[in-house]
Amino acid sequence: MHIAAAQRGAHNPGVKICAATDLSDAGHAAVARAIAWAEQTSSELTLLHVVHDPELAPALGDDVPGDVERAREALAELAAGAAPDCHVDVRAAEDVAGAILAASAGCDYLFVGCQGKSALERLRLGSVATAVMRKSATPVVCCPSPN
Repeated sequence: MHIAAAQRGAHNPGVKICAATDLSDAGHAAVARAIAWAEQTSSELTLLHVVHDPELAPALGDDVPGDVERAREALAELAAGAAPDCHVDVRAAEDVAGAILAASAGCDYLFVGCQGKSALERLRLGSVATAVMRKSATPVVCCPSPN
C-alpha cells in the first residue's frame, strides 16, 4: 500500500523510513535513495549508523572503538540537505545487524546498502545487509553500491 502511494508521489503522513549506513559508498547510496523517497512522500526519516564496539565483542570490529561522535558528524552532514523531518541515530553495539533490526522495528521501510557480493562470498564472509534482510519484519530496500 505505502509502496504504490510512494511511487505515485503521494503524501504519506505517519510513514517512517530508516536508512542504515556503514558510511561506505553503498551506504551513501541507500541514504541518498531514502532521502529522495522521504522528500517525495513527506515521510519521517531516520539515518542510522551502528558502530561495532570491539569493547563489547573483542577482535570482531572494523570500526574504530567508540567512534560514535565521528559517525554522528558524518550522518549530520548527510542529513543537512534532507527534509526537515530527518533524525540521526548512532549506536554502539556488539551485534550490528541486531541493532539495525531493533532501531528499524517501528519503521515502515528500511533502506540498506549492498556491496554486491556473490552468494559464495556472503556465505563465507557473512553480511550485515543479508542478515538484516533475512530477519527483518520491516520491508527492506537494498541499494547497491554505485561502483
